[in-house]
Amino acid sequence: MNFYQKCIPDFYFKSIFEIPYQTLKEQGINTLFFDLDNTIISYDEDELNNKHIDFLNELSKLFKIVILSNSGYQRVSKALKNTNFPYVYHATKPLKRGFKKGLKITKANTDDVIVIGDQLMTDIFGAHRAKLKGILIESVKRKSDRKITKFNRKIEKHVIKKIKKKYPSLYESRLEAYVNAHEM
Repeated sequence: MNFYQKCIPDFYFKSIFEIPYQTLKEQGINTLFFDLDNTIISYDEDELNNKHIDFLNELSKLFKIVILSNSGYQRVSKALKNTNFPYVYHATKPLKRGFKKGLKITKANTDDVIVIGDQLMTDIFGAHRAKLKGILIESVKRKSDRKITKFNRKIEKHVIKKIKKKYPSLYESRLEAYVNAHEM
């Protein structure tokens, strides 16, 4: 799998709430690695709200859940303070280190895990580098992106253009709705 192929998500959904989790379970997925920032909450929110906590608690009846974030300890621990979910902070996505930590925490096999995040260059590319599947979702609030994320989004635009040219059917089925949602 080349670089561009590793940036193509396995699935795309509008939000974490629209993912067909029961179908994933039926396909053998038993572990979910969620990105935190702009996947569950925006960068300008400090903590998960009751809706997010209830949603993740409900999912935890079917799946092992780990929050995998490139943010620091203070940000991640504060966001998850009212939960019992394990997390990996400073995950250094797209490097494999954070994904390996998540696998160690859950004792999961790579075939059992799917990564859910809002960025191609960290979440999806990183998932594929670690031999995991990846679901791309729309950002909760893209205007709240940090500088490094804004930089990654510029690279993402270039990568998406290449994918559209090299893999038009995959672009159409897995990225076009994402691009249209963000008007790249």
